[in-house]
Amino acid sequence: MRRKNDFYETSAFAVIELVKHINIKGVLFECCAGKGAISIPLRMHYPTSPIYTNDIDQSLPADQHFDATKKENWMHYTLPTDNETIDWTITNPPFNKAYKILVNAYEHSRLGVAMLLRLSFLEPTYERQDWLAEYPPDELIVLPRFSFTGDGKTDSVTCAWFIWGKVRRWEYNQIKIVKK
Repeated sequence: MRRKNDFYETSAFAVIELVKHINIKGVLFECCAGKGAISIPLRMHYPTSPIYTNDIDQSLPADQHFDATKKENWMHYTLPTDNETIDWTITNPPFNKAYKILVNAYEHSRLGVAMLLRLSFLEPTYERQDWLAEYPPDELIVLPRFSFTGDGKTDSVTCAWFIWGKVRRWEYNQIKIVKK
């Protein structure tokens, strides 16, 4: 049985690996923040960067509570300071909603998107085949399997940070394999 809102927390290890390999800067947005498993380590690593959070679950501590799958919510979302724009969206979305969230995040992020996804997201399914053909990820940071449930059991497919850069895309295009 899946958890409510497909909520599975990200390991701090995964966030540390992301910031070791990707030059993330500017205004950061975590659109599926949960309890802060990504935003808290990001705040520690980037203490001067504004980091804003959102989660659909109103019982969780986030700056906003909108459905990130809906384009109109992104279009009407405004950051606290008028002159700010989202530079990077960094998130671990519910896998069954990941594509819709990715399309919105990519459209509304100035520099890029980093999403923690199963490697099977690369499969050109009917829903995402055209988008992935036009916008393949620029970089993958492949992680060893870890437990999202805290009971030591791992998922059947390994995960990776999928990176879509929007500025100077040719600087990316690498795959990194992370060892335990």
